[in-house]
Amino acid sequence: MGIIFDIQRFSVNDGPGIRSTIFLKGCPLKCLWCHNPESNLRGRQLYCDWMKCMHCGKCVSACNYSVHKIVENKHVLQYENCTLCGDCIKTCPNQALGFYGEEREIALIVSEVMKDVDYYNSSGGGVTISGGEPMFQFEFVLELAKSLKARNLHVCMETSGYAKKHQYEEIAPYIDLFLYDYKATGEDLHRRLTGVGSGLILENMRMLLGIGKKVILRCPMIPGYNLSEEHLKAIASISREGVESVEIIPYHDMGIGKAKKIGSDMYLKGVRTPEQKDVDAWIEMIKAFGGIRINQA
Repeated sequence: MGIIFDIQRFSVNDGPGIRSTIFLKGCPLKCLWCHNPESNLRGRQLYCDWMKCMHCGKCVSACNYSVHKIVENKHVLQYENCTLCGDCIKTCPNQALGFYGEEREIALIVSEVMKDVDYYNSSGGGVTISGGEPMFQFEFVLELAKSLKARNLHVCMETSGYAKKHQYEEIAPYIDLFLYDYKATGEDLHRRLTGVGSGLILENMRMLLGIGKKVILRCPMIPGYNLSEEHLKAIASISREGVESVEIIPYHDMGIGKAKKIGSDMYLKGVRTPEQKDVDAWIEMIKAFGGIRINQA
């Protein structure tokens, strides 16, 4: 059994062709710009879609644990009190409440993604395992990858690279393509922005390249945080180490609404979404520093 929070069908941005992307919960990183904050915790968690909430107070009556309150005619949530009983969800008249995350058996997940096998075959697609950080549920994701490969599917994994080296060595035979994040240059800066250092991440990436695995480097670009000449030069350098390509991912703020649903204030404030001309300029600078196969995601 593993804990997932979504299976996205007909995905075209998580590897080649048409794909199904399986999103697992749990991540050891705490990136300030995370666009899937609902994936950070491994366990299930309550959310409120505030666009749907009518502040009617029915959840207050249903809850025995003081999770919900009405303060000055507004619904207030104390998420830390939630026991995941689900009584409030059943009571909500507008379906504003729910859980992120559910336990699933591998057989059921595989059965679901196999519904689109014809699309995978016709488009050169397959299945992508994402998160969160898939390696955070290592035993589960290893068996999932084995099951997918046993059905001759093309399997991608989107990963931060932050897991034990031997775990990547063990799962590597069952992953056709690693979509590998590179978030910041410099150990200290990486730790400030993500909560962990970059040394292990770079070591694992080079190990995977060394054993002949295909790796696409994915680089989120956050103006004011990781965007610098040093970082662009480092991306250019890594692009020459044998990765298939580099994908530049400009910052977007779609994670903010999700963070508010789960009561998290872990999101960036005041960062503008880059314009296309900005992204084009970054790509040209990376190429000028010797970067090869640089694209926008």
